Amino acid sequence: MKTFFNILQSLIGIEKKGYPDDPFVLPDNTGNTENYVYYGDKYHIKILINIIYYKAKDSKKENILSKNAFAKFTSLNSILENTFLKNEFKEQILDIFQKSQKHYFAFSRLAHIYRLKKNKYVVTEDLMMNPLNINHNLTFILVEKKYNFLFNINEIINIIETALGNSPNFFCEPLLPSNPYNNCMFSNATLYNIYFQIKNIQRVIPLLFHLFFLENFNKHTFIDQYEPIIRELAIKKYVFNSHHTVLYSSIISMLRQNEYTKQLTIDKDFPKDLFVDIFRPFLFHAYISNYYIQDSSKVYNSTNLLYTKLKNFYQFNPFFGRKTIKCITQNTKNIKKEYIFNTKYISFNDICITPIVNTNYTDY
Repeated sequence: MKTFFNILQSLIGIEKKGYPDDPFVLPDNTGNTENYVYYGDKYHIKILINIIYYKAKDSKKENILSKNAFAKFTSLNSILENTFLKNEFKEQILDIFQKSQKHYFAFSRLAHIYRLKKNKYVVTEDLMMNPLNINHNLTFILVEKKYNFLFNINEIINIIETALGNSPNFFCEPLLPSNPYNNCMFSNATLYNIYFQIKNIQRVIPLLFHLFFLENFNKHTFIDQYEPIIRELAIKKYVFNSHHTVLYSSIISMLRQNEYTKQLTIDKDFPKDLFVDIFRPFLFHAYISNYYIQDSSKVYNSTNLLYTKLKNFYQFNPFFGRKTIKCITQNTKNIKKEYIFNTKYISFNDICITPIVNTNYTDY
């Protein structure tokens, strides 16, 4: 923050710069009070600096960037809304503040360029050991301490989404994204740089990362605001990405709990990969019914949708999953037996029903 205070004072011609946390010093013996007594815009800039300092000091925001930004703009606003100041004087203060911001960002950019050139590149390949081109628009440069790391933007998005979507047993426990090479958490500045690079290359911004951005990368408010979305995405990822051997027993259990599909006879040799792929969409709604935010309309609707669609699935082919034996004869002699599975089915999306909406519940 002292850099910003330096710029503010330089723009209004204060040679002997001071800061709110400096010890109090009396004027020298010559009686020169030029650098101790201020008038006009100099006086109000000094007041602005003091207000910014104490607002930042009292702020409860965890991130230093958010704390400083909040302090600067709320302090400026307090001067602009002061009814005892003339409008022309407010315009002068605003003009000085805007110029200071412009110079501050220019110095920050210069410092970033300097670090890029001076720092050592310790990672120049993606996670698949493919070399990365530093000038490619899909390459992100992470500047951390005294080192530079190169990432493929798609890989760094996966790192962020995996951390934010962390939900063991479907309980929402997001983690702050971190550098996989040293386990250091990404700073807010890094997250902002990643977000805007994604926008610049016109790539679709993943949902969780966008919601995290809307909450200024505050994990606590992110959880409070979007826990239902995080949980639903965790369920969807588990159901549609897990191996068929993981989901097989859960699907069998789901079918047995429905009064219609419990009558199905699924042969133990029925291809498990095909079986699981058919019932993944059904299992998703079963998990929503059991693990989503309870007493919400989504739970009610998924429960009814699952029951009705399983009923229609059974009615379409009550013999699904059974194994039949076909005997191949030659000269009236059975020479070969073929086992045929009944795989005729109607897909989840092809089962058309009228949705039931419960108006007594509301989503969070």
